[in-house]
Amino acid sequence: MLPAELNQKYEVRGTLGAGAMGTVYDAVDRIIERRVAIKVVNRPNESDPEAVEAHARFRREAQAAGRLSHPNIVGVYDYGENATQAWIVMELVEGGSLKGRLDKNERFTVPEIVRIMGEVCAGLHYSHQRGVVHRDIKPGNIMLTPDGQVKIADFGIARLENSSMTQVGTLIGTPSYMAPEQFRGEPVDLRADIWASGVMLYQLLTGEKPFEGGFSAVMHKALHTEPPPPSTLSVTTPRAFDGVISRALAKRPDDRFRSAAEFADAIRAAASGNAPEPAMGGGLPGLPGLNEDATVVTARPVAGATASAGTQSRPATPAPAASGEKKGPPVALIAGGAGALVAAAGAAWFFLAGPGAGPDPAVLERQRLEQEAAARDAQARAQAAADQAQRDAAAREAAAREQAARDAQAREIAAREQAAREQAAREAAARDQAATEAQARQAQAARDQAAAEQAARDAAAREQAARNAAARDQAARERAAAEAQAREAAAREQAAREQAAREQAARDLAAREQAARDQAAREAAARQQQQQQQQQPQVAAARLDLRAAAQALATQTPCSLIAWSATDRTMSLAGVVRRGDETAIRQNLSSRGVPDDAAQLALTSFDGPYCAALDLFRPVLGPAGAAPTVQVVGRMPLQKGELLQFDVQMPDWPAHLYLAYFMKSGEVANLVPSTLYQASARVRLGEPTGSFTGWEVDEPFGTDLAVVIASDRPLFGNSRPLVESQEAYMSALAAALRNARASGTRVVVRPIVVETVARR
Repeated sequence: MLPAELNQKYEVRGTLGAGAMGTVYDAVDRIIERRVAIKVVNRPNESDPEAVEAHARFRREAQAAGRLSHPNIVGVYDYGENATQAWIVMELVEGGSLKGRLDKNERFTVPEIVRIMGEVCAGLHYSHQRGVVHRDIKPGNIMLTPDGQVKIADFGIARLENSSMTQVGTLIGTPSYMAPEQFRGEPVDLRADIWASGVMLYQLLTGEKPFEGGFSAVMHKALHTEPPPPSTLSVTTPRAFDGVISRALAKRPDDRFRSAAEFADAIRAAASGNAPEPAMGGGLPGLPGLNEDATVVTARPVAGATASAGTQSRPATPAPAASGEKKGPPVALIAGGAGALVAAAGAAWFFLAGPGAGPDPAVLERQRLEQEAAARDAQARAQAAADQAQRDAAAREAAAREQAARDAQAREIAAREQAAREQAAREAAARDQAATEAQARQAQAARDQAAAEQAARDAAAREQAARNAAARDQAARERAAAEAQAREAAAREQAAREQAAREQAARDLAAREQAARDQAAREAAARQQQQQQQQQPQVAAARLDLRAAAQALATQTPCSLIAWSATDRTMSLAGVVRRGDETAIRQNLSSRGVPDDAAQLALTSFDGPYCAALDLFRPVLGPAGAAPTVQVVGRMPLQKGELLQFDVQMPDWPAHLYLAYFMKSGEVANLVPSTLYQASARVRLGEPTGSFTGWEVDEPFGTDLAVVIASDRPLFGNSRPLVESQEAYMSALAAALRNARASGTRVVVRPIVVETVARR
């Protein structure tokens, strides 16, 4: 039920889910009548590190989601703790998760995918701006309301800025959606959420995950391979999404989208399929470079222009006067009219008077005066018309000059504007060039810094390798000295046994002489001789130093890790050897004269680069038959799809347990980083529980080496990465073992070979 602190405010309507950690209730706020979900967990025992970390994740979920308020993020309303319980009051989302719809093989249209991913990116962009990186984006954490709205849930493993609650190197996340930097145990930022969102987009488009398989297969593919483009798996997926997926799933974080908002814009652009149109000229058809408002200017004849002397000039085609111009008087027509009047007067006189008629002087004088007056009037009218035409021509020329001036001014203004635009374009290009050069310089500086740091790391690695080699040489010298002492002790024991044998022979001779003197003694001597003949094979076997032989084989067989035990008559060898060396060990036993029934061998062979690791583990190998012991659950070899599990019997003292898994790729997976168990506890490792689905067997197949390490104190000061190179792991382990010897820490190891195949 609810903690007592919540009973007054909330009323429980039902249970939404329950597990080992706690319960989620369907409740209603009595005051504001709002339905909520209340997650209640028990406070952990401080001696249980896993429970303490789970409680820290629970509190981190409240802190991360509580600082966020966004329509696409599940809201957190309250958080509290008491002496025994802790709780979060959050928004109730009734529509189920995106994973539930995908598990039903439901397919989404491209517009629906764009909407869902747009809302996911909107919520992530908001949280990233406030310093919260989710780190576990997957369909199971994407809730959908009944009307389809996205709600991002479960910020339990989120990284907060300025927070020390999450240690670097700790594996956190869901393998199918983890970015390469998460597998490498490196610090992560918002680009890990971009990667996970890209995986989810790929799954929505194709119905498949880009990286399938067990844990080791997903890790290998995420680090080293590229998935097929989504358009090749789904005919409904536009090819533009191939580039979006390629950038979202870039191996280097710097090559991915810089923000969730940029990712969302790329998704929408890929779905629309509308590339920017090229710039087009605005000219009229047939007149490139001119638009529909262009003005066409043509030459027209100058008024009053004349041809060659004595010839009248006229336009080839008459045209009406321009708008606003006055028509000039028809000078030629007026002058012609005056001449016509004079001719008409003369003709009238000729027809009226007729030939032979006598002129009347008065009439002639009057006619002359009238003709002169008419001529003067015609000349005056002609002169007035010519003056008017000259004034009109001058006005037209002035208007033409004004229009030309206005046109020149307009062209000058247009030229200045064009020059200003070109200058602005040059300045913008210069700024862009400067920004590009600055970015290039920054990128080069970053590459130089990375190269310097890599060189420093390489130098440190070489120094560490030199120290490790020196330590191995010292250990080899110490082993050689110990073996020499063992051989000297064996020689002394052999001399003592030979002396005892000679003394026994003398006593036997005396007994036989006594038996010769007495028949009864002879019979007793005969029976004693018979008994000695029967016991002779056992005496020969006892005469062999089986302890020295077992110790020599365990320490001198190269590339092996062998535990041994021996008595006067039997010896036992158990461990791992390089493939083919078991035959050499049997030949060595035969050459030493050890009978087959006196030697018990339990050796497993392997192929792989494990020799250096076995040399490092040899000084802390546990005795044969003693705890800790380890056994693979199931029938060997394991085939693809089976789970990798181990049964471990802990020693009879409380110990921290580590499980290091050496792979043929030259890498080491820290499957169990450090867990404290009670004395003589029996533990099954790799069994699925909660959100942990187990270690599934997948390619590459072959022989791997698993090493169980038990110590009464923690070996490593900091958490190791989930996967690291064998060289880095051995360097850290060598230092840890030296510190353990110096502090008196008890350390015992036990190896086991794991063989995997595609099918048995």
